[in-house]
Amino acid sequence: MKQAGTFTRLTVLALFAALGVMPVAQAQVDNTAPAAPVPAQQTAPQEPPFDVASKLYEQGKQAEALVTLRQLADAGDARAQYLVGLELLEGKHIARDNAQGFAYLLLAEDDTVWGDLVAPRAKEARAVVEPQLSGPELIRADQIVGAFKGRADRK
Repeated sequence: MKQAGTFTRLTVLALFAALGVMPVAQAQVDNTAPAAPVPAQQTAPQEPPFDVASKLYEQGKQAEALVTLRQLADAGDARAQYLVGLELLEGKHIARDNAQGFAYLLLAEDDTVWGDLVAPRAKEARAVVEPQLSGPELIRADQIVGAFKGRADRK
């Protein structure tokens, strides 16, 4: 899986950049007037969990980010499925599980929400990873995908 590991780091960073969740340089601060406190009822809405997890990942808090990303992947978020799938295949920030990681890639291939952002990358990763997996890993991945789709159909 050495080849997949290099692929993982590059594609994870590329996906974060493409999603626009890379940390942005801090805006210049106006030194002429102090900022007024924001009343409680006017606080900004919370960021979506994927955005929060992406920022944590970029800040070097991968293990913390992957907890949320895994929950999102299990809930059907294709972006999270793709990212967690790559991480599971690499095994650097999360325990390696080739079958589960490959299953997430297969699920992310079916994405229709994010246009050309997720599905093509998942297909590319699949092409690199699939030949490296054993027969039992491929069978288990297929079973995981079937169980996931079965749960989704019952909802």
